[in-house]
Amino acid sequence: MTEPLFDSTQFRRVCGQFPTGVTAVTAVTADGRTAALTVNSFTSVSLDPAKVLFCLADSSSSYPLLTEAERIAIHILSRDQEDVARRFATSGLTGAERLAGVGWTAGPGGVPLLPDTPAILAGPPGEIITSGDHAIILVAVDHVHLKPSDTPALSFYQGRFTTPVVAAAE
Repeated sequence: MTEPLFDSTQFRRVCGQFPTGVTAVTAVTADGRTAALTVNSFTSVSLDPAKVLFCLADSSSSYPLLTEAERIAIHILSRDQEDVARRFATSGLTGAERLAGVGWTAGPGGVPLLPDTPAILAGPPGEIITSGDHAIILVAVDHVHLKPSDTPALSFYQGRFTTPVVAAAE
């Protein structure tokens, strides 16, 4: 493999020029253990069948639990939910500790759902594809929830949480 002509800091700064949405991911294993983490590498994959994906560093403390998950939920966060994003990104906490104090309910299969988020997609995990130091985790969506809101989504840009500028309707 050819050595890159840049370092990882420069690569991260270049990628940071692309704003991404911010999601909260929760999961539950067959024996009831939970994961809760913040993810900004999320995208839809397929409409039929409904599939989404997110990427996760294989060094993440949540990685082993997510590879065992029976159900995964992806919550699209609104700009007023930065506190949830920060809590779920706190290192050193278990999934149960991250969920403590955050209002959630058990969804299909017991997966924690955050009902105050504008949108939720949930389902069983599909393929897990390893690439570099990350895993691409596909989710076969069988549950959706939409809570219409005029509040813009929370975004991440140049290493900071932000909100996209939304043009006013004419």
